[in-house]
Amino acid sequence: MANEYKIAFYGTLITLISFILIGILVPAMGALSRNYNLFGLAFASLAQFDIPIIGPLPPLSYENVVLMAIADVSTSNSSLILGLGVLGALPFAIGSVMTGYGFYGLYKQEESTICLITSLIMMIGFGALAVIIPLALLPSTIISPWTYLIYGYFSVIIPITQTVTVGMGFGIAIALAAIIIVVGYIVLGVTMIVMRQKTPNSDQMLAAGILSILGGLLFFGIIGIALVFIAYILLALVFKELKK
Repeated sequence: MANEYKIAFYGTLITLISFILIGILVPAMGALSRNYNLFGLAFASLAQFDIPIIGPLPPLSYENVVLMAIADVSTSNSSLILGLGVLGALPFAIGSVMTGYGFYGLYKQEESTICLITSLIMMIGFGALAVIIPLALLPSTIISPWTYLIYGYFSVIIPITQTVTVGMGFGIAIALAAIIIVVGYIVLGVTMIVMRQKTPNSDQMLAAGILSILGGLLFFGIIGIALVFIAYILLALVFKELKK
């Protein structure tokens, strides 16, 4: 059994590192997502004036309007955002699978069904986030009628609206990821509370379980993430003792 616990111990460390990495990447991705090229909008606006010395700019054809609209509403950093998403999700998934393997070892030792359920959630559910999150970040662009009207007729009066979309798949992927994370951490917390007497650090296991449940309920906020982070630290200490 010590081998499973050893793998789980390193898995918790990898997950902790992934939390730190995600904390760095999320603000960076937010900044990159706001980086748009507005040269097309500027050209469309100036084309409506007779510029001194230069004179009027060449008129925009329908094809040029569409192409310039695509250039403006498409974030130039979409591929980079996708790469950062993979970089954040992959270590989290790997660490979760390794941690789940430790609960599988606890299941074999104690024949506890709840340990098996937790193991499957972490290994399959959390592991699937390595695919679900990048799929949510795959970008696609639509040119709405409003975009064309703004470029063609009202570019001076009405500012351009964002028409970048990641499609219905984004909402589905985010909702699925949220369900997996919230349910996963609640089940993980319950498991740690139930199994605390079977570990050499029952108090730490109890505290980790309570923090995991609270963190799961509040996960999509700084407080929730911090609670889960602390729970992983305590869980790492428990697995460190179990692997001896």
